[in-house]
Amino acid sequence: MTKKSKFWVGVALGAVGGLVAHKALNSSRMPNSRIWQRILAEKQGEIEAAVLMARIQKQYQELEERRPIFNRPAFNAHVVGNILPGLALYQILRGQGMDEQSALAEIDDIFEKWFNQAPPPNMRMNQAMKYFPENFDIFRRLLRFVMDQFFPAPGWQYEMIADDKHSLAFNMTHCFYLDVLNYYEAPELTPVFCKLDDILMVAMPESIKWGRTQTIGMGADCCNFRWDYVPG
Repeated sequence: MTKKSKFWVGVALGAVGGLVAHKALNSSRMPNSRIWQRILAEKQGEIEAAVLMARIQKQYQELEERRPIFNRPAFNAHVVGNILPGLALYQILRGQGMDEQSALAEIDDIFEKWFNQAPPPNMRMNQAMKYFPENFDIFRRLLRFVMDQFFPAPGWQYEMIADDKHSLAFNMTHCFYLDVLNYYEAPELTPVFCKLDDILMVAMPESIKWGRTQTIGMGADCCNFRWDYVPG
């Protein structure tokens, strides 16, 4: 790699580190509640959205108070920052009388609007990838770092299939999100989180092609993660 490319790798890794700091455990307010309330207000009106978010916040706090505590900080960050907010939203929607499919479709819509209206740091990093020289090499290095630090075993287990200048691919055979949602008897919520990967990857430059076609959360035996470099 050139010195310039190494600089951009450092920038990318720093941004990911900032994302983890942003996910620091804090049960005083549910993560993403402000943007979710804004989206709900667009759907239901300001008053209804405020009341609904208050119920979701209360449910989140109750879940957070009795959640499993893990030794690995990364596991706790995923539970507190991602899984429990989604679970609280799902449980409140179901409690209001929505059937399973309607509730899941509603969360899919909220999550898509959330990522498009207020892109999280990892999505902004994907959007910025087009400005990096040698972006596929940087992406490969960044992804390996992210997997090691933020998606560690035994929560996630995978087999590397390809890792070269043309392709990066691995089969994920174990998913922490599915484990946790099985514990809460809500495995049907897992595909909602799977779909967030698809939204994130839309932000990638055209030269990096996203090729995952199945996930464990959607009933497959593995998640076949794949990216191919197709320079213009």
